[in-house]
Amino acid sequence: MLTTSIREAIVEHRRRVRDAGGMPERALRGVSREVADRAVAGELGFRHLGVRYFQIGRRDIAWAGPHQAHQEWPAQLNRFFHLPSLAAAYLETGDAQYADAARDYLLDWIRAHPTRADWAIAPYDNTLNLCIRAVQWTAVLPVFVASPAFDDATVEAILGSLAAQLAFLSTHLAPGSNWRIAHVDALLTCGLSLPFLPGAADWRALAVRVLNDAYHRQILPDGAHIERTPGYHGWMTEVFQRLWRIGRAMPELGLAMRAEPIARMHDYHVGMALPNGSANGLHDSNSRRTGEPDRAGLDRRAAFRREAGLPEELPPTAQFFAAAGQACLRDSWEPDAVYVTFDATTWGGAHCHLSRNAVQLAAYGRHLLLDPGTLTYEVSDPKMAGGKSTRAHNTLNLNGWNQSYANPTGTRCHSLPGYDFIASQYEGGYWPGEYTWGWWDGHGAGLYAEHHRALLWVRDRCVIIIDHLRKDHGTAPLLESNWQLADGPVEVGADRAVTRHQDANLLLLFPLLVPAMTLTVHEGESDPPRGWLPGDGAYVPAPQLCLSAPRMETLDASLLTVLIPFRGPDAPGVIAHAALDDGTGLQRLRLEWADGSADELYATPRLEIAIGQDGELDTDAALLHLQRDPAGRVTRGLVVDGTYARPFTETVKAEMGVWGC
Repeated sequence: MLTTSIREAIVEHRRRVRDAGGMPERALRGVSREVADRAVAGELGFRHLGVRYFQIGRRDIAWAGPHQAHQEWPAQLNRFFHLPSLAAAYLETGDAQYADAARDYLLDWIRAHPTRADWAIAPYDNTLNLCIRAVQWTAVLPVFVASPAFDDATVEAILGSLAAQLAFLSTHLAPGSNWRIAHVDALLTCGLSLPFLPGAADWRALAVRVLNDAYHRQILPDGAHIERTPGYHGWMTEVFQRLWRIGRAMPELGLAMRAEPIARMHDYHVGMALPNGSANGLHDSNSRRTGEPDRAGLDRRAAFRREAGLPEELPPTAQFFAAAGQACLRDSWEPDAVYVTFDATTWGGAHCHLSRNAVQLAAYGRHLLLDPGTLTYEVSDPKMAGGKSTRAHNTLNLNGWNQSYANPTGTRCHSLPGYDFIASQYEGGYWPGEYTWGWWDGHGAGLYAEHHRALLWVRDRCVIIIDHLRKDHGTAPLLESNWQLADGPVEVGADRAVTRHQDANLLLLFPLLVPAMTLTVHEGESDPPRGWLPGDGAYVPAPQLCLSAPRMETLDASLLTVLIPFRGPDAPGVIAHAALDDGTGLQRLRLEWADGSADELYATPRLEIAIGQDGELDTDAALLHLQRDPAGRVTRGLVVDGTYARPFTETVKAEMGVWGC
């Protein structure tokens, strides 16, 4: 018979872990009375493009998940996400039906996965499900042990199953990524909460060793988690913050976590959020394109810094995470800020997309130019590979093919008053193979090529993107430059496009294209998938602009793109003139604004040589921006990789650099 002391210990030790800051927030977050009531009725929800409920019953459940052909359904089914809602409803109401339902689901799972000495995971299950499930069970057990539904036999069955599952987990740890952290986090959480289980002391010791190692290896120097994916980084930030708290409350455990790296994780988390507070959609993440702002991430960062005794000021508006290869720039920390990202991601594994040198832009409360984020994890759905592909992102490709894992080189970011400048070169070629969770069928026979992209944000004016692509001899591939817009109307001309929302919009100008390049729109297409975004309950068609040249005959291609966000429905009056010097490859751009002011840009291919003399201009810079007032006077300028810019400044620097003139 289960002793009273064991029941008391379940409650007491869980309270101790909770008071130490060690209760996983996600274990009891997002509770819902609807979820609880549907679970009582034998209905569980599948979260993908909204929530869809399935009638699975409370007994003799098919835990392999035949109800829905999607790899995430059996995962969600076996993770018991409904348990916290049942526990919350029982705590609030004392209604026995919620405890009865929780007992039924738990015992039916144990029936289908009998506890024995050689317990092993089912083919449709996995160890990530196991650790999430174990933490869910452990988190709600103290709520239900007082219920008559959880008699001695029920509690003993749950504890026995947990012991068998955690023993299996302890010998089947993942070698890396968030799975490894989740595995040992579960061993520590359950080992602290249920210390009377056989093996609990060994689980705790193993967990501390592995967590300390992961803390040193998986948090990059810039604060990004090693997977470099905002959607998963938030989870990892929560885990390591909780471990830091446990370490302070229980120093005898020997946890190594310090406050400063976790503070950098918070900085990455808020930097990789749109001004409205949602993740920016980079890689396996999803953005919320409009809606009320959410400051939860900023508030959690401030609360942690207060708790750790760190200064509470916000990060700089220009953040460059060099180890992750990602830049996020904004003109303020307000919800209506203009926000720009540059994706030169160093490879972080299967949650990364093939999106090197892609950009995004949000402004005035709306995500306007975006990464499609996660469309689906189901490999049989073509939208999975389509959403991860290079073609789905705001960058260049050849033949519609994919980039490889190869990391960009020379990525750098400079922020000065009134300017942000980023440059990166991708050198990994383009490949016809399909990428899902990996290149399961190989890369195929690809093309060598290298894409250099530079982005100049002239604050309060525009974003200018300078592309140079160099391919191999003897090939004439299709060249594409793609721009994924948010869902909504767009007007398209030969060399420009403008969105037509009522509140905030984007004007795109294409003043320098390669010969024979044309502009088309792809929206909601299936073969191949193009112009899709995730939505509420369904995939959402959204216009993707495609500038394409059917045969790239020359070795080099140079393009200029100008992005101008604006409030309201009326686009600013601006005329763009651009030219390419066939001999030197020098790109020239002049933007003439309705008020008579102008912006001028000069850039050499891949920023490898000096501009030299060009009319009155004489400079050794590789890129130069000048802004002129209506009278033609230069009011500001930026020099990139130069020491002088005559006649606009008398300054001569001793070393080449990036500086304002």
